[in-house]
Amino acid sequence: MSDVPCPQSLLGVKTYFLRADELAKGGKPYVAHRLRKFGIELAMKVKGPDAGPYLLRQFDLVDQEKAANIKCPPRKPKPPPAPAPAPAPPPEPAPAPAPEAASTEGGKEGEGKEGEEGGEKKEEGGDEPKIEEVD
Repeated sequence: MSDVPCPQSLLGVKTYFLRADELAKGGKPYVAHRLRKFGIELAMKVKGPDAGPYLLRQFDLVDQEKAANIKCPPRKPKPPPAPAPAPAPPPEPAPAPAPEAASTEGGKEGEGKEGEEGGEKKEEGGDEPKIEEVD
């Protein structure tokens, strides 16, 4: 990895640099480069007093990787989206209710016939309630 040993203050981020070395040797230079940069970012937040020489060595390695002009590996093409399921058929309309026979019993005034709400009177031949304008 490097000729400079990892200082005590950076033991928590040493794993990133070790893994970056493994990936660089394993044929994944782009991933190794990104991992090493991330490790440097974390190490700089630690601010260990003895971390300077070790971080400088990591910066040198990042510069060498950058000079090698590593490229991001091509992405695998996405598979085509699955076809959307066919829409469900619309529900069948409910059968119309059978008309009820008119009641022979007398009702109270103000009670409308069935279907009328609140005693509103309907115009003959129309389905809408009669609305009176108030000045």
